[in-house]
Amino acid sequence: MRRSGWLSLVFGAFVGTLVIVLLATTVTAPSNAARTDCVRLVTSSSTEKGDLIAELAERYNNTGRTFDGGRCAKVEAFKKTSGAALDLIADGWNDIDENQPEPQVWLPSSSLWLDLLRQRGKGDLVEDGQKISLATSPMVIAMPEPMAKELGWPAKGIGWRDVLEVNRKGGWGGVDPKNAQWGNFTLGKDNPRRSTSGLAATISTYFAATGGDYGKLDAADAVQFVRGIEASVAYYSDDSVAFLKTLYEEDQKKPTPYISAMAMQEQMVYLYNHGAPTGDPKRLQADPAPLNRPLVAVHPSEGTVLIDHPFLTTAKASPEQRVAAKDFAEFLREPAQQDRFRDLGFRDAEGRGNEKLAQGVHAAGAEPRPIALPSGRQIQKMLDGWEYTQRRGRILLVLDLSGSMNEPFDKNRKDKPYSERRIDLLKPAIKKQLEYLHPEDEVGLWTFSDGYEEKMPIGKVKNVRGPMLGMIDNLTPKGDTALYQTVMAANDKMRREFDPSLINAVVFLTDGQNTEAGTREQVLQNVDAERLDNSVRIFTMAYGAQADSRVLDEIALKSKARGYQAVDPQGIDKMFVNVFSNF
Repeated sequence: MRRSGWLSLVFGAFVGTLVIVLLATTVTAPSNAARTDCVRLVTSSSTEKGDLIAELAERYNNTGRTFDGGRCAKVEAFKKTSGAALDLIADGWNDIDENQPEPQVWLPSSSLWLDLLRQRGKGDLVEDGQKISLATSPMVIAMPEPMAKELGWPAKGIGWRDVLEVNRKGGWGGVDPKNAQWGNFTLGKDNPRRSTSGLAATISTYFAATGGDYGKLDAADAVQFVRGIEASVAYYSDDSVAFLKTLYEEDQKKPTPYISAMAMQEQMVYLYNHGAPTGDPKRLQADPAPLNRPLVAVHPSEGTVLIDHPFLTTAKASPEQRVAAKDFAEFLREPAQQDRFRDLGFRDAEGRGNEKLAQGVHAAGAEPRPIALPSGRQIQKMLDGWEYTQRRGRILLVLDLSGSMNEPFDKNRKDKPYSERRIDLLKPAIKKQLEYLHPEDEVGLWTFSDGYEEKMPIGKVKNVRGPMLGMIDNLTPKGDTALYQTVMAANDKMRREFDPSLINAVVFLTDGQNTEAGTREQVLQNVDAERLDNSVRIFTMAYGAQADSRVLDEIALKSKARGYQAVDPQGIDKMFVNVFSNF
């Protein structure tokens, strides 16, 4: 009896130990991040879900997940606008601007970019038959709630024709005199060559203009309709987050929204209303503080584009990477990860939302009406046409010619200083962008050092580009940096000559800090876009590490524009491309 009891005790202890070991093995499976034999899988995601994909990639790497008989993958997640990624994929991926590695998985916002890749004759760069949708989000007209209500929402549907009608009546004051302080209907729209939201809005506008007949893209009334919508655009951003960030920061401070509407994904409206206007999942609030003017996701009454967020494997992926990509795609489609997409305001792959989303974007009872999508050839035709329907720019280019522009690009860099003079690196970048400007845009040139000087009066690009290119070649730096004086003088000039039919902007570049008269407070008061109807957008460029980027960003923000920076020579061209894409 004693022996039997002892054996039972030993057996019981053994079984208990075995269960503990098995449980421990299950819970603490080694993460793929710790293994050295995993397949490297690089992903490039569109920016609005880039942080989410990075979060889920880290989750994937830490699961200890294996496939194909014990193999594993380690996912590296990067983000880039869909249009920029398209260009890099089509041209062989030489990312000199951000040095991101070439991806084996491409996660653009929409399959429209794949259609454009095929239209370029480069469709074979993506594996055929590998496309799946991770989530969806319709393109919406996001409006501050008071403005949507003024147009009859929610009882009445709102479409692109309503946008036209407001400005045909002379702006918001023509709709109702008590709203005259709102000014004209101003639309925030991304550049359709770089952003999915901008591309989807362009397609949706053409759909409304043609009644859904894409064979009539060239019809005079369709072109006039699209041009009317584009005439309301404040400027063309490369990422709608720029509009949202400013709108959110001013919600508690300003009595009037600085913009009437923005064309963007419904998902971004959800994030805005839940405390994450920049799209960062970490800022999402389950119970956000109430906004004075929450955004309303208006589904255009004429119909809209359902953005499908595909998972694409590139043709350059090795056989091992293709198997790894398939496993990562399956992981992203599992319920736990799909729940995370829904947490951030996405719909499921079939376009179904839920009550939480509807309430979060103030669209309860309203559902988008997806439109038939154009072919790749038709999309390209719209983009070509957009070059002539888009709102033209009136740009004053202001360049720093102080003595520091004669110095090496980064004189304080110790490991490997750039020995080329700043002015010599700058000249070819300026000339390249002047070549890209549309002939009907308007541009002028100022330079400044101890004071400012007009080098070329503003005129049509087709008339002034040649002489201006010659002037750029002959620029010679000397003197100090009258930064504050020049910003105010340029802003005053553009306000005096303000043309409401154009995007009136100053593009201001400096490599240093103010050394002359004036104060930061004076400058910010002078450029404040809240004070005047003829406010000018001032896009600033901090050129090199010694530039006063903090003040430049403040100037851009106060004028409702954006600040850009180039901290090494490889970033100069990108800085100019980003700045001029706003026009």
